[in-house]
Amino acid sequence: MTDNSRNSPSSRPLQAEPPDTAASKRKRRFLLLGTLLFVVPLGLLLLLAVLAVENEPLVVETSLPSVDSAQRAKSLAKAVLEVLNSQRETTSISASQDDLNAVMTLVHRAVPRFSGRVRVSPWFLSLRLSIQLPPNPLGRYLNLQGELLPGTQGLHIGSMKTGRLDLPRRPAQALLRGVLNLGLGNGEGTALMNSVQSLDISAETVRVNLRSVPQLKQRLQRLQAKLSDIRDLTGTGDTHWDNSRVSAYYARLLELDQHLPATTPSSVADYLAPLFRLARDRSAGSNPIRENSAALLALAIFLGDYRFGKLAGVSLDPELRERRPQSRNVQLGGREDLRLHFIVSAGLKLLTDQGATAAIGEFKELLDAGRGGSGFSFIDLTADRAGIRFAEVCTGSAESARRLQERFSAPPAEELFFPIIADLPENITRAGFERQFGGVDSRRYRELVREIDRRIDQCPAYGGTP
Repeated sequence: MTDNSRNSPSSRPLQAEPPDTAASKRKRRFLLLGTLLFVVPLGLLLLLAVLAVENEPLVVETSLPSVDSAQRAKSLAKAVLEVLNSQRETTSISASQDDLNAVMTLVHRAVPRFSGRVRVSPWFLSLRLSIQLPPNPLGRYLNLQGELLPGTQGLHIGSMKTGRLDLPRRPAQALLRGVLNLGLGNGEGTALMNSVQSLDISAETVRVNLRSVPQLKQRLQRLQAKLSDIRDLTGTGDTHWDNSRVSAYYARLLELDQHLPATTPSSVADYLAPLFRLARDRSAGSNPIRENSAALLALAIFLGDYRFGKLAGVSLDPELRERRPQSRNVQLGGREDLRLHFIVSAGLKLLTDQGATAAIGEFKELLDAGRGGSGFSFIDLTADRAGIRFAEVCTGSAESARRLQERFSAPPAEELFFPIIADLPENITRAGFERQFGGVDSRRYRELVREIDRRIDQCPAYGGTP
């Protein structure tokens, strides 16, 4: 009888798994774990993004900038500046619901993708924001809403919601603190939130009581540097200013200034033509956009405001820093104020965004229509818009930059870049502006602005025919 038990599977001795097979299994497990550690957080972030964005805005801006809203925004900005400059241990800022919404309206005018509304009640301040996003598959709008509660000890967030995602009070407060710290750096977000001593809310007014922030000046300087870094990272332009390049154009302006008569008025054209002829010569071995940008920045510092250099982070050569124009009697359209409107608007366009620059000019004219101003002036507005157009053509593309340089090879003339203005209305009072135009989105106002833009476009420097 044959013994089959020794050949059965149960009777065979267990064999050890080959080392290469065990290592392969461990490798697969680590690979799976690594994949999960990558995919799960990514999936959660994607889910949060889907919940955070929506296809419809929470806020639709319907209010129009007016003389009243401009004055309210100016008063609030002045109050904030006074607080920042105050040396007192504690101070406060008060604002009504209308004041805060006036700021929201003017910000929307400058940045159309942004809309916001504030509601003040005796129990809380409600803030609702909508930001239109670039095209993406998730949604068109980032909608944010939250509530600030009155309290005697610091800043208290009642609730926060982004899209369909609700955040409880404590996580919302921690998130706000973390975002501010991340954005501002060096614990500045914590310092900012800790500076709020208390928040008082009445029927339609909010009062923020603040402690003095230690080393406020240094903190603001760090914030300015941080914003400059953000501007460079986000590519508000690839212009990293070359100090020597800007200095070369500033030196040319000083040279021109010495040869122009100091006792009789000169024209902006007397400076522009030689300046851009120099830009044309330098562009033979350089980028015309960079040369034009440097020339325009030097002009903004020289005939606009020296603080443009600080805004751009430019340091002129030491021997040029203390030298100023011999005469400020430089005009455009026969007026010094139009020179400033034109050059300051061109400088702001160079350093910021066209929409914001146009809104600043409009804001200033609305203020002038109020008490104490010279009145709303479509002539001033024309100089603002012509300055914006000049900067746009000056730096828009290599082709337009070179074309502008060639335009200034002819003898200088204001008609080259500045339109006819004699028949445009100005010195319009607040009541007169509201009676004639209603607001800046009225049909009559928009028609007149279109006519101004048509005249500007007809100037040879911007592609029109002489």
